[in-house]
Amino acid sequence: MPANSPDSFSPEMVRILKIFGFGSLIFVFVLSFFNERKADNTGEADSVMYMADPERIYFKNLRASVYDREGREDAKMNIYRHGKRKQSTSEPHLNFMILLNRVKNEAYIYLEAFPEDFPMKLKWKNLDTEEVGELEFLGGDKFAHFDFADRFYPLLIENTYFEMWYEENWVPILEEDRERESVRVTLVDFYRLINNPK
Repeated sequence: MPANSPDSFSPEMVRILKIFGFGSLIFVFVLSFFNERKADNTGEADSVMYMADPERIYFKNLRASVYDREGREDAKMNIYRHGKRKQSTSEPHLNFMILLNRVKNEAYIYLEAFPEDFPMKLKWKNLDTEEVGELEFLGGDKFAHFDFADRFYPLLIENTYFEMWYEENWVPILEEDRERESVRVTLVDFYRLINNPK
């Protein structure tokens, strides 16, 4: 084949391609040592309660102003309680609080009720469909609280009447719009934090 054939490379061109190829590989290899951002292979992003940066920033910048904030430096967490929640020490009620775990980048929902006795028993009645039922909460870890919130929220957003077992009687709770709205908003904000639209 002639030396001037368009299908072949000159020895100088082959040498330049080799130098460029090896140089590129060495350059990429050296830069890999300076990469501060590592791939997330921990599985934390797969957690049900994982909180991505955009959701956390949205909550802290736009939604956190309606909450009373408590910092827990010992646990590296911030606790958010709705500012318009019911805070009685004589009447039964329930609230939820949002906990932001700064170390694990997770958000948790925890039930706060008065009285704090477990098991906590609720009766509910859907005023539109006449459907009735009971919920019971035995306490537990973050998953138990999350599970209770998941069972409670669909009832809350419907036209539902609630009663709590208190001092051997069924006592109505969440009757006032303000109280009911503070619980609903807290749950909506929590689900938005974990990117789980309900």
